[in-house]
Parts: sequence; C-alpha cells; structure tokens
Amino acid sequence: MKIGLYANTHGIGYRDDVNNYTRSIPGQLLKPVEVAQTAEHCGFHSMWFPDHVCMPSETSSAHIANQTGARSYSPRHEMLDAAVVMGAVAAATSELKLGTSVLVAPYRQPLSDARQFATVDVLSGGRLLFGVGAGWMAEEFDALGIDFAERGKRTVECIEIYKRSWRQDFVSFDGEYYSFANISMDPKPLQEPHPPIIYGGVSPLGARRAATYCDGFYPVFLDPFADPHRHSDLQNIIAEELQAQGRRTSEFIMMAATTMRVTDQNDALAQETPRKICTGTPEQVLEDLEKFARAGYSLVVAKMDCPSGEVQEILEQLGRVGQDIIPESAGIEASGDWRTDI
Repeated sequence: MKIGLYANTHGIGYRDDVNNYTRSIPGQLLKPVEVAQTAEHCGFHSMWFPDHVCMPSETSSAHIANQTGARSYSPRHEMLDAAVVMGAVAAATSELKLGTSVLVAPYRQPLSDARQFATVDVLSGGRLLFGVGAGWMAEEFDALGIDFAERGKRTVECIEIYKRSWRQDFVSFDGEYYSFANISMDPKPLQEPHPPIIYGGVSPLGARRAATYCDGFYPVFLDPFADPHRHSDLQNIIAEELQAQGRRTSEFIMMAATTMRVTDQNDALAQETPRKICTGTPEQVLEDLEKFARAGYSLVVAKMDCPSGEVQEILEQLGRVGQDIIPESAGIEASGDWRTDI
C-alpha cells in the first residue's frame, strides 16, 4: 500500500465525533511547498490538492463527508489555487506525485484545464495524477453561472476533451456544451497516452462514469468512523462495467481518502471505543489500513487530523507517519486484481 497526503491548500483538517472540517487559516501561513517537501522526505507517494473557486456565505449543500449537513468550510475561507501551488511544488520536489483531489471539471472551460495540467505534468517530469469529479456545492455552480443539474453531463464531455487535447495533434469536439474544431494543444503531457484520470465519486452513477471514462475510482472516507468496505457495491458495478467494455480490473486503480492521526498509547484517542478511523498508535492505524487493503484500496490519501490549526502539527504528523506507518504499509497488499502501480 502507498500513502498519499491530502494537501493543506484549503486549510488544516480536524474532526469531532460526527463531522469532518477544514479550518481556514491565512494563506501566507499554509506553507504548502514546505509541507510537500517534508512529505517527500518522509516517503509519501503523492500529494493531493482540493479544488474550489469560491465559497458562498450561506449554503444548504452538505459536504459529502458530513451527513449531518454541517459545513466543512467557513463562509470566508482562504483557499490557494490547486494548479498554481502544484506548479510551485513541482519545482521544489523531484519524486512526489501530484494529484488533484479532485478537480471539479464543470467549473472551468476544459481546454483551459487541459493546458494548465499538461503544464503541471511537464514541469514535474511526468508526475501528475488527475483526479476529476462533478462537484457537490450548488451555490458555487450558481456563482459560476453553471446549471448544477447539468454537472454530470458536462464532466463527461470535459474528460473526453482532456484526453483528446493530450493525445491528438489537432483537436476537434462537438458536444452539447463544448464545440470547437482543429485546434492544437501543445506541449502534450509527458505521460503517455495521458496522465492517469481517476474519478472521485460515491454513487452508482459516479462508479459507472469511472469505469467508462477513467483509469481509477476515488471515494472519500473522511467521516470519523468510516467503514472501508462501504463502497463494495460500487466496486462491483465498476468490475461489471469494465468487463462489458473488454477492460481488465488490473488496468484500473482503487484509491481512497481518509482522515488520519498518529498518537501515543496513552492518548485518549487511542483508547476510544469505537475508535476514529486511522487514529491511534501506529499499530492501530496500520490495522485500519489493512481494512482498506482488504477492501481493495492500494493507495490511501491521508487528511491529517490536526486540531491545533498549526502547520507545525502537520509537519510533526508527517514525521510520525513517515517513521512508523509508511515503512510498514509498504508490505500491505490490496485484495482483488485492481491496478497498484500508479
């Protein structure tokens, strides 16, 4: 199993007994490049950057990790742009892979995104992992002038445009939402035929989109007591869809995002019953990672639980994960015949 890091470009994660939150802190204090360099030094496989354009002062859109409807983000939330920070991180690291977690495809013109993220792949020497999704915050779509109900169909067209832009000398597309003919998009990403495209979703429709258009599936388990096996039905849908297309599951990766905090044995979090997912001693965290592996996941992206709201606490947690978790997790093998070499 490989361990990725959920980037702190939108703030610092923490949770209570029910919900997952991201605390907004001043952008100049986030230090994502230093965090990325530390993650690389500690042996993390990748760093995954979330995506929002703006934040409504009021919202009725519940974060997919918070079934209570609680807001994960504050009304005025400081957020650094994913593509811009990924370029800075690409220049400051050499091995850490860079993923989007996930790019909300309908938010922007897909040719612009194809250009930006091809640039990230070139600048990083071929380290881009391209997570995409349809989005969940209706008010953000309203602000951008995009029909929330059309987001899924727009996402499908965007994915096809990304692929064509990254593979074809001259690109044409004639869809319901986007149409153009004979344009060039160069340079191409270094990865061929294109960087892996992983679909972020938690629904049967999302699972079908993942299998039909993408190279992997990326559900989130950010709620405090998440069950790593709860999306087994979606995995079955994906396996059936892949078979129908003549594709093999060994070509398709299963990855997941979860919250994580490494503690000492005498810490109250390690002694709770039930215990929050991937929280506690190194042995307890590894026990939960084994559950993810048995559920088929070979890459787990950790959103570090840091209640202090201080970047220093993230750096300390990265050190503990690098010392006590990553060496041992390398020996954990995922169940099933899913791809593991991303």
